[in-house]
Amino acid sequence: MRPNNQTKKMIYGLIIVALLGTLVPATKQLNQIKVEKDLGEAAIGQIDSGSFMMKLFLLGGFRGIVANYLWIQAEDYKKNHDWDRLKATVDLITKLQPHFLSIWTFQGWNLAYNVSVEWDAPEDKYEWIKQGIKFVQEGVRNNQRSPDLIWDTAWFYYHKLGFSDESIILRRLFRDDEDEGFKTYRDPESGQELVGNDNFKLGYGWFSRAVKLVDEGGARLSGGTAENVQYIDPTPQRKGRADDIAFRSMPSHAQTHYAAGLEKMSVAGIEATFGEVARSEWAKALKEWVQFGSHVFQSHNVIERNGVYEHDDVRLDDATLPDRYAQLNENAKYWTDRWASQMNYRYWKERSQAEMTQEGVTARQLFYEGTKAYKTGDFQLAASKFKDGLTIWNDNLKGFPIYRNDDLNKKDTGLVVKRYVRVLRQLGEPVPDTLPFKDLLAAAEADTTVDPFDAIEMLGVAGATAGGPSSTPPPATGRAPAAPASTAPAPTPKAGQ
Repeated sequence: MRPNNQTKKMIYGLIIVALLGTLVPATKQLNQIKVEKDLGEAAIGQIDSGSFMMKLFLLGGFRGIVANYLWIQAEDYKKNHDWDRLKATVDLITKLQPHFLSIWTFQGWNLAYNVSVEWDAPEDKYEWIKQGIKFVQEGVRNNQRSPDLIWDTAWFYYHKLGFSDESIILRRLFRDDEDEGFKTYRDPESGQELVGNDNFKLGYGWFSRAVKLVDEGGARLSGGTAENVQYIDPTPQRKGRADDIAFRSMPSHAQTHYAAGLEKMSVAGIEATFGEVARSEWAKALKEWVQFGSHVFQSHNVIERNGVYEHDDVRLDDATLPDRYAQLNENAKYWTDRWASQMNYRYWKERSQAEMTQEGVTARQLFYEGTKAYKTGDFQLAASKFKDGLTIWNDNLKGFPIYRNDDLNKKDTGLVVKRYVRVLRQLGEPVPDTLPFKDLLAAAEADTTVDPFDAIEMLGVAGATAGGPSSTPPPATGRAPAAPASTAPAPTPKAGQ
């Protein structure tokens, strides 16, 4: 007796239910693996495309071919400055290959550096830089065990916002930005998520996070998200190596620039900060440099000792400690000297030591107040501030000869000497023979450059002259950039340094 249609339907239905039932354990196992490997929906490559052929290619295992084709398209869009199509194409590549680390770095750099410079207004530049940083942060969320992308995020905060031509404005826009998620970093000491108003502080937090991840064993090609993942670009990482000296130095650099930025108007319209706050931040900078210098690196070469070939332990901080240095063997001394000089370690450590003293902070404050008085024509007050500041600074630097004789410090101190001499000439007073740092005057007089990272240098003292340039930029609005404006003139440096 042949089964009727109703019976067939029941049999087929039971078969379907049985098949679905067998998928339940497999689904649970896949979900467990997803949690263990830190893979979200984007990380496993979910594609949202209306193209039937695209879906057919992906189901057939042609993701790599499609990604390569889209990569070629992206390069064409970049050459033609077709930013909208470029962004859409790159977004699709990240969904196809979320572990293709180069695409995250490529597009983040493209938005933050290449696209942002196509706009004239600092507000528009800032919005594109912000888009670039947020894009890389999305890459971090998809590759949470990759120090490369964490380092890239830190670099964009640190370098693009902190060292651009308009950094005094960009840093103010960042300070005024109300997007707390964009201004959040992980404190390296407490591990807590904090909101910061200074891009150097964000850079410090993200750089420290990258170094910490490396020390915990995280790497581009092993551990966490990277485990058992087929990478399109499995090349040796350029960042994130435990013994990469430049990589490990960046938290120290970011903290140092944060501390230095406090003691001048490095953010347009924001007064400098001194006192215990400045001393504390310089102390943190010193701590970071000593921590960096105390890390044990391995010498590149090996030495045969007692029939065994071995590397020597190298600590950069030993270059600043005569007793420890004297105990090193010749090979360790060679690498300690070489790498300490390469990183200018002695300078950075001694600079932090000098700046964190009460005398160092007081001298900086007097220089700042004297400069403001000088630029507003209050020469009597300027003379008093410069005189006291140079006396204190001279006494302070006697204990820090490396920092005192460094060219960067000579240029900085020479500028103060030049201004003091010009103030004395305005007052009709002679230049004293005992003037500290008088030997720096000739070079300072010949130097007509200005500090582009100081708003007082670039924009003048706020309210000093009627109709003068304002030192306060428009607030960050969070809006999408407007169409490119006509070329706007850059702020004119004040004459008469």
